[in-house]
Amino acid sequence: MSHGIAGIERKIKQQQAETDKNINEAFQDLSRLMEKASDMARLAQGMVQRLKEKGNKEISQDETVLFKSYLLNLGINEGLEDLVTREKYANDSHYYRDLGKQVALVIKPMIEKSDGIMALTDVFCAVNRSRGLDLISSEDLLNACYTLKNQKLGYSLFKYDSGLMVIQADNFNQENLNKETLKVIEETCSDTVSPGLTAHQLALRLGISLSLARQRLLNCENQGFACRDESIQGLAFFPNKFLCQ
Repeated sequence: MSHGIAGIERKIKQQQAETDKNINEAFQDLSRLMEKASDMARLAQGMVQRLKEKGNKEISQDETVLFKSYLLNLGINEGLEDLVTREKYANDSHYYRDLGKQVALVIKPMIEKSDGIMALTDVFCAVNRSRGLDLISSEDLLNACYTLKNQKLGYSLFKYDSGLMVIQADNFNQENLNKETLKVIEETCSDTVSPGLTAHQLALRLGISLSLARQRLLNCENQGFACRDESIQGLAFFPNKFLCQ
């Protein structure tokens, strides 16, 4: 009996040793990956610097725009030469203030293409992509976004009644956004047998997040421009014919 227990203990120890070995190898692979990522980030920043030095003399405007778009797709923002990290600050208020400035810098090109509004979840992804390996928490992002309005950076944090939190540009126009959304609803429902417009369809058509698409439809409903139909297929929206007539 004791021989059997001893055998089981040896087997458990062997499994633990194998597990430890696998974990160590995984961390070594991760370290190598992080080193490669850092090298790629430094290479990209070097290319950005060379691009700035050459200006428009040797590189056309179209090539410059194309290269910058590649950087953004890789999660590298040319303006983030010195990342804001908590270790550099003695107090949170200064940290959140400067982090807010970098958030504004990152989202500027994206929010201009999205009618002046971005869901906070999208902002979180965009900011962390631009930071490479120096990621920030959702709490830090939220506190940084609270500083945007007071710093007059051109953006502010807004929370809808549904609970969705977004970043809005100062020139954001909710009325124009409602009209644009209503136009899509009307085009989709031009056929009398149309099943209506869903948030998923709107998100695909406009290239926006599902949460933001749903909020846009709810905004139209709240203003009386659209009405809903809830069924086992889900939630769909139609133009409010009573209002149109």
